Amino acid sequence: MASPWALPEDLRLHLRLDTIDDDQAAAVIAGAEDVIRGALDQHIDAVAGDSIGLVGNGRRTILLPQMPVTAVTSVTVDGELLDVGAWRVNRHGILTRRTGRWPLDADIDVVYDHGYATVPALIKRVCVQLAGRAWVNPRGMASESLGDWSGTYDKDRTGQALTDWEMRLLQPYARGPESR
Repeated sequence: MASPWALPEDLRLHLRLDTIDDDQAAAVIAGAEDVIRGALDQHIDAVAGDSIGLVGNGRRTILLPQMPVTAVTSVTVDGELLDVGAWRVNRHGILTRRTGRWPLDADIDVVYDHGYATVPALIKRVCVQLAGRAWVNPRGMASESLGDWSGTYDKDRTGQALTDWEMRLLQPYARGPESR
């Protein structure tokens, strides 16, 4: 399992608390990590030897789903292992066929390494902000009254959703050609 992106101490400092329950803080941070991974459709943490099955598109390039790509171990097309010189890849996950095209509807299996050995500071910062919102408002109250109690709940205020600003900050780490 990958190391957490932030520590309970990071959350404590962000919230300016004297003490913090480490187990609860770790759970809130893990939840924020999951939200960010889901929003970006990226694993983020370094993964070695990941295997992915793709479908040929009839073009010279095909996109690997996770980035940054740090290495490609093998590429097979319909069970046939390609020579290393038959393709090239860049860190953005663009796998290019040097000659010809990826056969349309072919089964393309790629074994590759991807992710960040050290999570970028910006991702960590957004993770701590998200966890901080979840810590401060765990029930997701948007408004509250006391006389004849009334409450309004809002998932965006629990740390379960990224703000538009945070999504713009994280966009360079997102999946897809718009992030390249």
